[in-house]
Amino acid sequence: MNVLAPAARRRTSWRSCAPARRAVLSAVLGASLAACGPPPAGQGGAIAPRRALSGAILREDRVVLTRGTVIRAIGVSRRWVYAVTNDAVLVLDRDRNTWLPPFTREAGFDPSMVRRVAVDPDDESAWLLTQTGAWTLSPLTGYLGRAPAGPAPSRLRAGSLDQVYREFPSVQAFSALLTRDDASLAAYPVIAGARSPDRTEVWLGTEGGGLFQVDPLFNRATPRPYGLAVSGAGALARAADGVWIAPASRALEPRLAVTFATQDLQQFRWLDDAMRRGFGGARATALDARGGTLWMGTTRGLYRVASAGTGARAFTPMAGLPGDVVLSVLARGEGVWVGTAEGLAFLPTDSAEGRGGRALLIEAPRAHMRGLLATGDTLWMASDAGVLLLPPGGDRAVIPAAAAAQPRLRQSARALAAADSLVFVALADAVLAFSRRDGAWTEPWPAVPWRAVGEIVTIAADARTIWAGGPFGVLAVDRATGGSRILRAGSDLPDAVTSVLLDGPFAWIGTLGGVVRVRRASDGQLP
Repeated sequence: MNVLAPAARRRTSWRSCAPARRAVLSAVLGASLAACGPPPAGQGGAIAPRRALSGAILREDRVVLTRGTVIRAIGVSRRWVYAVTNDAVLVLDRDRNTWLPPFTREAGFDPSMVRRVAVDPDDESAWLLTQTGAWTLSPLTGYLGRAPAGPAPSRLRAGSLDQVYREFPSVQAFSALLTRDDASLAAYPVIAGARSPDRTEVWLGTEGGGLFQVDPLFNRATPRPYGLAVSGAGALARAADGVWIAPASRALEPRLAVTFATQDLQQFRWLDDAMRRGFGGARATALDARGGTLWMGTTRGLYRVASAGTGARAFTPMAGLPGDVVLSVLARGEGVWVGTAEGLAFLPTDSAEGRGGRALLIEAPRAHMRGLLATGDTLWMASDAGVLLLPPGGDRAVIPAAAAAQPRLRQSARALAAADSLVFVALADAVLAFSRRDGAWTEPWPAVPWRAVGEIVTIAADARTIWAGGPFGVLAVDRATGGSRILRAGSDLPDAVTSVLLDGPFAWIGTLGGVVRVRRASDGQLP
């Protein structure tokens, strides 16, 4: 059934030039367009693609992950599933069972304006319908552009949740069971839906549970999560095969949960606390992983979260912490070091595992403990009182002996990182280096514009580069030359930077508006 107004003129299908397209799939985009003739109507002002033509999964050098738990509109073709959130259009390749990099806000396109998704049966492209017009999206070429003014083509098909319920009444009757989370037994409201055009299958979008693939004949559903559980990332931690992302909410969220993402961005998991209370509504500030346990610092205490999804346990001043606001966490075999806004504590393994005991307070200045780092048996602290050390076997933090000759060591320290034999200390506007070989302190890159990111809040380092993040963006510095490149918040990045994680060929950048995975250049720098 046609659901859209008829077109004034039917545009030429790209299928008519399929042989030429097959001949040039491996060529550059310009050659492809020359072989196929002009692009489909409505793509004259398209956004320049950043995806390569490929029959396999399409990747970008810079992929933005945003909240994927709320799916507001769905479109389904023979090959593609289009799922619209407030921040992105998610695209699933059904033939290869792989996710494409999401289409996010760029060049005037705002996913939150999309009300319905219509699919062109000729080329399987999507028409994203808004109150002020339409945009066309072609996954194979990566083109996203405004559709021409006037009536939409009559051949378009736009599914809806009402149509799904009319054709499959059992889907509506069993919706609470189909979208139920097995761990918490909570069901998520269904707010969008569409039927597959070539098989007995429907896709449901929910408020909090993400996307579901449903067999309406047997009333079976498979969750297909993609993206973050919440709108922002408070902290990142390395996993064996990906990254853990702690939640940072900017507003009311239907689900506050920790997110796991594989390095290739094909598998996602969302971990709630045992009672689905969103970790008390707190914002995450720190995260560390050891074994099968996540340690998450928040504005309302410390949480021990089982990576298997079996629940969480909270630690507050009632358990011996010096304060509610946890700013840094370091998990070790013997226990967990916890830096708070009121000082430092140590949570022994027995207490951390719930076998009694309390956190041990460490004698240290009553100051914000913003960063923790272990080198051998020595614990480093980045605090508002400056750089502090806890020697092996000690129970009192001390100021480095070099502080007498290096007054900057008494300035507020914001973050710590280590690479090779060096320990890096980030101040608000500079980065100092300590050599573990000869005990010398230096300021290796005095000309680097650290202030370009605002006051530094996080740093990460490896053998070739050092990265610093702050409210204005992230700066990547070549350790050998001091050359730097920047990604700016608001244009290159969704929001202020909270965390940076270097993981082989990728840099993961956590922001208050989502996570950005950047493919690094051959020298480890920004591409």
